[in-house]
Amino acid sequence: MNPFFNTEELRTYGQKALDLAADTYENLEKFEVVPRIEPGAIRNALPTTAPEKAESLDVILKDTERIIIPNLTQWQHPNFFAYFGSNTNHAAIIGDIIASTFNPPGFTWVASPAATELENVVCDWIVQMLGFPEKFLLKNKGGGMIANAIGEGMFLSVHAAKFRKMKELKIDSRDERVTKFVGYYPETAHSSNLKALLLKDVPYQREIAVVWDDNIQNYTVDLDHLKKTLEEDVKNGLIPFWFGASFGTTSLCSIDPLDEIVEILKPYNMWINLDAAYAGSALVCPEFRPLLKGVEYVDSIEVNFAKAMMSTMPGSLFFVADRYTYNESLAGKNAQFHINPEYLKNKFTNEYDVTDYKDWQISLTKRFNSLKFWYMIRSQGVEGLQNQIRLKVKLAKKFEELVLSEPRLKLFCKTIFGLVCFGVAKDKEGRELSLEEANTESKRIVEQINKEGKFHVIGSTVLSKVYFVRVVVSSHLTEFVHLEAFFKRFCELLD
Repeated sequence: MNPFFNTEELRTYGQKALDLAADTYENLEKFEVVPRIEPGAIRNALPTTAPEKAESLDVILKDTERIIIPNLTQWQHPNFFAYFGSNTNHAAIIGDIIASTFNPPGFTWVASPAATELENVVCDWIVQMLGFPEKFLLKNKGGGMIANAIGEGMFLSVHAAKFRKMKELKIDSRDERVTKFVGYYPETAHSSNLKALLLKDVPYQREIAVVWDDNIQNYTVDLDHLKKTLEEDVKNGLIPFWFGASFGTTSLCSIDPLDEIVEILKPYNMWINLDAAYAGSALVCPEFRPLLKGVEYVDSIEVNFAKAMMSTMPGSLFFVADRYTYNESLAGKNAQFHINPEYLKNKFTNEYDVTDYKDWQISLTKRFNSLKFWYMIRSQGVEGLQNQIRLKVKLAKKFEELVLSEPRLKLFCKTIFGLVCFGVAKDKEGRELSLEEANTESKRIVEQINKEGKFHVIGSTVLSKVYFVRVVVSSHLTEFVHLEAFFKRFCELLD
C-alpha cells in the first residue's frame, strides 16, 4: 500500500472524518458560538515543532475533536448573527472532497479540461440563474471565474479599468497622466474598494457621500456630490476611470441607485464594478430583480455564493462583460506583452478560443472550485436555492416585527433580504436617549452578548457617528426560536 496516498486509510478515516463533521453539525447548539479563550490558547495546546515520526490519523482526528472544533467560531451555528454568513452544505462538501482528491491546477485548458470547462458552465448557469445580462455569458464577449475572495475580484476590476483607460489614452505606465487617475466609491461601500485602489497605486481615491432617503428608508448615494466631485476633478486635470457600486452594502444592505449613477458616469467612460457579494444571491428569486436597475451598463459583477448561498469558501464569483480586454490587461492571449513561457505553450491555446484561467487572475495555479458549485446547484436545483433565500428573508422580517414591538428599540433602516439593523432609542423610563447615550447602550449590550458566548452579533456605524446593531439570518439551522431567544436576551440586558 502506498504510504503517501493510502486508499484504505482514505476510506477508513475519511468515513470517520465525515462522521465527526456530521455529528458536530447535528450538535452545534452544544457549542459556544464564539469560544471564550485567550489569544495564544491554541498555539500553547500544540507542539512547537512538527513530529519527526508519522502519527496515527486516529490521534489527529481526536486532537481535531478536542482542540480545533471547540475553539472555532461556529459560523454554521443557529445563533450566529454576525457579519454575513459563510455557508456550506453537504453536497458542496462532497464535491470539494472529490476536487481535493484529484487536485488539478487548472492554469490552462489542457492542464485540466474538465475543471476549466466546468467552471465555464457553472459561471454561465449563475449568470442566467441571477438574471444578469447575457453579455456576461461566455458565448458572447463576457465570462466569469471563481475568485479567491470578493476583494480579489475588486482588485482585478481596478487593474482592468486602469489598463482600459491607459489604452484609451494611448499611454503606458511611464506616462505622468497615470498619476492623475481617480477611483470613486460611496461612503457605505465595503473597505475593499479603498484597499483595491491603494494596492493598485491609484493616487486619488474619492469617497462619495451618502444621504438618507425617506422613500427607501435607507441611505443612498448623494448624486449631487458625485456629479460635483467628478466635475471638479476633471477641471483640476484628473482622470476618472473606475467606480465601485454596491448592491447590498455590508453595514446596511443598502442598494446604490445604479441606473442614476450610470447616467452621471457616461461622459467619463469609467469602468463600473458592482459589488453584490451578499445580496446578489437573492436575485435567484425573480421578485428581487426589480431592485437592481442599470446592471446592463456595468463592466464587472461580484457575488459571493458562500454568503447567502452555501457553496463553501472560496465562493466568490467575478464576471466581466468584455473578457478580451480583461484578459489582455493580465498579459493573456493576444496581449501586446503576452506572458506565455515555453512550458505553458500548447496547441489548444494557440488554435482554439479556450479559457486559460491563468489569464484571469494574478496567480498561475487555479483550484478546482467549480465542482462544489456543480454539486450544490444540481443537488438543490434552482427551486431549492430560491427556497433557502426566501426562508431567511421571511425569518428576518419576523425578527423585524419583534424589534418594532419593543418601544425602547428603534429600527435603523428598512429590512432588506436577511439583515435587520436596529439600536437602543429609549431608556426603561421611556426617555429618548441622546445619540451618544444610544450608541453607548447599544455597544454595551453587543459586547455583553458576545462575551457570554451563546450568540454572536456585531454592530456598525454610518457617517462615522451613528452606531447600530446588525442581525443577519444566515445559518441553515436558524429558526425563529433562535431569534426569539436572542431578542429576549437583548431586552433583558436593556434592563
